[in-house]
Amino acid sequence: MSDDRTLEETTFSIPYAGGDDEPRPASLPGAPRDELDFPESHERRFETYRKAWSTCLDRIQSIVKQLLEPHIEAVIQQVEDDSAVPGLPHPELPVISISNPVFGASFLNDVCSRLDTPSTHLYPSDCVNLTSAMRALITGLVQDTDDDIPRVKHKVSERLANYDINYLTAWYKHYVSTQGSRPVLLAVLHNFEEFDPTVMQDVFYICSQQLPELRLSFILSLSTPLPTYLHIVYPRATLACLRIRTVAIPNGLSVLNDILLQTFLSPFFDSDVILGPAALEHISDFFTRHNRTLDSLITLIQLAYMKHFSVGPLTSLLYSTPSTPSPALLEAALTSILATNETAMDGISGADAAKEKIVELIDESRSKIQKRYKTIRIAFNLTRLMQLFFVGEGYKGLGWNLENDLCAIFGGMFLKRKEKSSGLERSLGYLSLILKKLNTDQLRRLSHEIHEFLRLIDAEGDDNLRAAQTEFSDLTQGQASDENHKTVAAEMADWIDDFLRNLLLERLEDIPLWEVWYTGMTPFPSELVNPSIRASLLSGLLRPLEFVSSSSTSSNANTPGAKATEMTTVVSDESLWRLPDTSILFRRYLDSGRLINVYDWFESFQAVLETQREEVKKERARGKGKGRKSGSSASPSKGKGRGGGKASATATPKRSPTKKAQQSPTKIQKGKQRQQPGDDDDVMDEDEEEEEEETEEKWQIEVQARFIRALHELDYLGFIKHTKRRADHVARTVFDINDE
Repeated sequence: MSDDRTLEETTFSIPYAGGDDEPRPASLPGAPRDELDFPESHERRFETYRKAWSTCLDRIQSIVKQLLEPHIEAVIQQVEDDSAVPGLPHPELPVISISNPVFGASFLNDVCSRLDTPSTHLYPSDCVNLTSAMRALITGLVQDTDDDIPRVKHKVSERLANYDINYLTAWYKHYVSTQGSRPVLLAVLHNFEEFDPTVMQDVFYICSQQLPELRLSFILSLSTPLPTYLHIVYPRATLACLRIRTVAIPNGLSVLNDILLQTFLSPFFDSDVILGPAALEHISDFFTRHNRTLDSLITLIQLAYMKHFSVGPLTSLLYSTPSTPSPALLEAALTSILATNETAMDGISGADAAKEKIVELIDESRSKIQKRYKTIRIAFNLTRLMQLFFVGEGYKGLGWNLENDLCAIFGGMFLKRKEKSSGLERSLGYLSLILKKLNTDQLRRLSHEIHEFLRLIDAEGDDNLRAAQTEFSDLTQGQASDENHKTVAAEMADWIDDFLRNLLLERLEDIPLWEVWYTGMTPFPSELVNPSIRASLLSGLLRPLEFVSSSSTSSNANTPGAKATEMTTVVSDESLWRLPDTSILFRRYLDSGRLINVYDWFESFQAVLETQREEVKKERARGKGKGRKSGSSASPSKGKGRGGGKASATATPKRSPTKKAQQSPTKIQKGKQRQQPGDDDDVMDEDEEEEEEETEEKWQIEVQARFIRALHELDYLGFIKHTKRRADHVARTVFDINDE
């Protein structure tokens, strides 16, 4: 940048010149450490998390694909079947309405990828007026097939405008002649409620006039009930030009329940991580109240996984035990085992025997907790099957609302259950009572459904489950008749009651090392999904050093002789000059009234920076003093020449400019003169004064630049508001801040 600055320039660039201190390598914040944590667990935990989350995500994607597959086929069939209805006075423009708030754009993208036809996606911002809407529609369809057909060059005067429907008609005829087929031209309108109805009325009318030559179809993505919005907003004349067909896809709580049922509550799929009642209920509540989309559901489940692996150092043992476990891992595992079973290590002597016993207990807990969780899921799904059957037959059953309270029922009754839970006892009693009231036909159909459910469960490695399958088959082998159906119903009720009680005999928390696989009652990290922005901003501005303490601690941890108290001292000693510029300015912001004089604000900010400057100089001087003490001392006679000692003790007075001016020019023009003792000191003093003035000027510019930058940051964060009445004042926007 040149030095010629004029008043017309509004912006100046002040490049960073760097500080005097040596640059330090940047260090990332360290991972949160637990009191039982050990260094080698970080990488292993991360790899275990990636594997577990990949398995869960693949399962969710397969469920979503299974849910959407028939509906994608239905939309494709509707798009390809655009034949006109005979007997109408004019052709109708095919329009497919889809209420799709859960799956979002992913469902529409899957439809377009399965269709081998030109397509384009339109958004409300693309259709501000009729010209922009037609341009976006036509150019989107034409550019989608640029690689398939060769371009025909025309003169500029012979070209049609890219928003003219005749341009699309001519292009379509050329496409048909080169490809030999008449594909459907598909336009997908996302968030259709946000489009301007007056613009879309004209678009639909223009496109409907070209239907014999153009095979146009529209897909409307709606978040409201399908027929309501179109019939309320658009006039009858527009609706007469459209042939509206609807495709209903899964929505709302049905999608949530299907995904959670088949991922975490199904006995036919073993989830690597067991989500506890707190996580399941929070996921269901957030999806129901705040954001009913598939992306938010996947994000919530992933956050629960991340929280589980970040707080538990032993989660690295999720899949397998290392062949050579470290002493720290064995110690942490032993501490957790003894917390659940104090007699687990009784009778074990010797380090090798203890090591083998701990590894054996880890492997035993891994297989035991998965088996126990499977029995809980079998009990829940069997109870759910009977509840749905009772409701279908006209009975109230257990009074469960499985659509709205699925996670609460599963978590509250089966995971938070105690051995003598009154709720579970009451539910099992109701089941037995209703079973005994069923007639012969109802009993036969229910026994058939239970038999099919038990038959599909994989009982490999579980002798109790295999025996239960055989017992129920023998119990229902004979057909119930009108004479003996009460006896058969009583026997079935007793068998189901005993079977469910045996399945729910032991809790997951009673198994050693349960925290490796089960989240338990660990609260969901809701602050990551819905953070308190105001509290985070104020905390960062008031206590900025606390946010860098983890990185400084982790970087100093590897230094020999480093102590944790050093960082504690730095953080606790939050002198104002130690804070960043924005925090300094914000502290002065808190001391002001409703209106802030910008110049007074700058003066108070400058005073703190002056203190900061002096403190930095003192620290550097102390550092240099330590360096001199460690080096060799200078000779006492060094620097003492003729008059040297005297010059160092007494300052040489400056010569007045009049004496300089009175010197004879002839003396100056003569040869080498004898140097006067005070000449060197005068020159040095003048140079030092010039350097000090230049340094002070640069410092003032730096202070102003730092003030403007900090002021802009507070303005960007919304802490100040400019007033038109006083140009040199700004107004506060935030009050009642607890800065303690």
